[in-house]
Amino acid sequence: MYKVILITGATSGIGLECVNKFLEINNTIIFALGRNLSKINICNDRLIIKECDVTKVNEIYSIVNEVKSYGMIDCVINAAGVASRGDNTIDEHDSIQEMIETNILGTTNVIECVLPIMRENKSGTIINLSSLADRYPRPNNAVYAATKAYIKSFSDSLRLQNAKYNIRVINLAPALVATPMVNDVLGIKDGTIKIKDFGEIIKFMYMQPQDICIRDIVIAPTSYEG
Repeated sequence: MYKVILITGATSGIGLECVNKFLEINNTIIFALGRNLSKINICNDRLIIKECDVTKVNEIYSIVNEVKSYGMIDCVINAAGVASRGDNTIDEHDSIQEMIETNILGTTNVIECVLPIMRENKSGTIINLSSLADRYPRPNNAVYAATKAYIKSFSDSLRLQNAKYNIRVINLAPALVATPMVNDVLGIKDGTIKIKDFGEIIKFMYMQPQDICIRDIVIAPTSYEG
């Protein structure tokens, strides 16, 4: 039976790189979820691409029900996320709403849909993409940092309450990975982590024996002074 890897935010950045890296693992089927499917230019019999808005729980449930016919949901990578730069606590309501709905509600929705299956199987791995901002907030990213602090706290609690089900929950807190979000939205071009290297790290964490959980990890460029 195939092991199914469910990846959100799979149309760009870290999510798309995870699609590439996890296809390297034999005996896996990758469900790539995202909004703009035209960005995924990968041909592989083990890749299934689905349009999905993670803020809509019914869309996720529908896909999860389809997954069951392919195999066991073994891993979920919550890579869907948005950021906005500036003092968005003042007059950028739409940006605030989008960050809260995607980063917080989206991640929570996915977990709600897959966790019962993992508990029944008594096995699974959940990798939540947080940020260094989850513990070190900076000026002009108050709402974004708060959404990532939620991800860290949510991951910590999930890990504790699901350890007895043999489910690993990993909070991954990167700083300055070379993604469209960092390069274009935040305007940071230099001193970033190569996205291929970051994808290898995520793959490495997943490939550890099921009885080993890398709980919480911060990844940053060596030159980063933050």
